[in-house]
Amino acid sequence: MFTMNPLNLPDAIIQHWIMWFVAGTLGFIIGYISRKGTIAQLEGDLASTERELADCQRPRSAPDDQEALILNRVRARANELDLSRIGRASLAEADDLKDIVGVGPFLEKKLHAIGIYTFRQIANFTKEDVGKVNDIIEFFPGRIERDDWVGQSADFDRKKRTA
Repeated sequence: MFTMNPLNLPDAIIQHWIMWFVAGTLGFIIGYISRKGTIAQLEGDLASTERELADCQRPRSAPDDQEALILNRVRARANELDLSRIGRASLAEADDLKDIVGVGPFLEKKLHAIGIYTFRQIANFTKEDVGKVNDIIEFFPGRIERDDWVGQSADFDRKKRTA
């Protein structure tokens, strides 16, 4: 009943080679297709890792660079302030604004960047000016009023004029 042996056929060797070739070709095609997804995922991972590496290797900006960036950003918004009402001044007329409680060296640079150099200018601030200056120099909201810059500046200006 089962006397038929496929290897006894005259072209059995050719059939086996054809089967091996078809199986190998199908395996190659399936592997190639599934490999594309893996390659795309690995390339994405590689790109993100390279970006992270570049961020780590990039030199950190020095504080002077950060300070310059902030001052440039503040300077760009200086035209939002109405200096014609407050008063215009130059660096030659500048008072030492650090005498005002709450004003440090960097804050003084920010004020100079928007054109505020004297106690008289700060003494002329209105509530709107205080809010606008607060926003422009990126200072803590309400801090100018709490430290009473306007009152302090008026006192300093009076002392300067009487001296």
